[in-house]
Amino acid sequence: MKKFFVMTRGRTGSTAVMDSLNKTSSITTAQELFIKYKANKKNSQSANKSDRFILRYDPWRQQNLGRIERVSEWLLRKDTSIVKYLDQVENTVSKTDSKAFGFKVISHHLKQRPGLQNILINRGYAIIYLTRNITRQVISGMVAQKRGKYNAHANENYTNNSTFLIDIDDYISLVEKEKRFQQDELESLKLSGLEYTVITYEDFVSNRDQLFSDIFSFLKLELEKAPESSYMIMIESLKDTIKNYDQVCDTTKQLGMTLK
Repeated sequence: MKKFFVMTRGRTGSTAVMDSLNKTSSITTAQELFIKYKANKKNSQSANKSDRFILRYDPWRQQNLGRIERVSEWLLRKDTSIVKYLDQVENTVSKTDSKAFGFKVISHHLKQRPGLQNILINRGYAIIYLTRNITRQVISGMVAQKRGKYNAHANENYTNNSTFLIDIDDYISLVEKEKRFQQDELESLKLSGLEYTVITYEDFVSNRDQLFSDIFSFLKLELEKAPESSYMIMIESLKDTIKNYDQVCDTTKQLGMTLK
């Protein structure tokens, strides 16, 4: 069974990408298995078929480790039970018809979990690095924070016609920060010698068949048709969502970037 993780930043469309991959017959995906867990509605709801039988790491840890083991890990600042957890998860998926298994890792999760990246690499996980147009990524995050809503499944029938004012200073700062993070992460991957490929959310939206061809080729799987994701596009029109759209456009041009 081929194993991989999708490494990305926040607001890159990764939830939709993982959902679409999960709908194929040969790939089982999970969302953020190593997110720091909080028992709330957002963490407990998911439409992924895999989430019916794959528990996220933190709740699994609470259920399977004794108090002394958890305290010991906390004192050592190490999640030593990750290997045991992955053994169980991979064994569970291997009993299905899936030929590949993958999950999403937001970049900062690797910093929160010392040793996680090395564990995954040593277990033979390939890396798919997902990027998005940085200006759209930043705006998506700023709007989501104002809305208090980050993702919506189609069966929610979610609508929000509110408009939002983008703070230009914050926008510039966040764009520059995301540029540095993305550049550093891609450079690190290039120097690592690891097996990885880079995909874009823009291809997922506008050229999905080719994107899936690239992913399936990378994973050495027989190509399947790219299913639609059940997750909604949260901002259909920037112009209709951003109150100071023209100002954001001018600022983006000054940064030498584009909103497309």
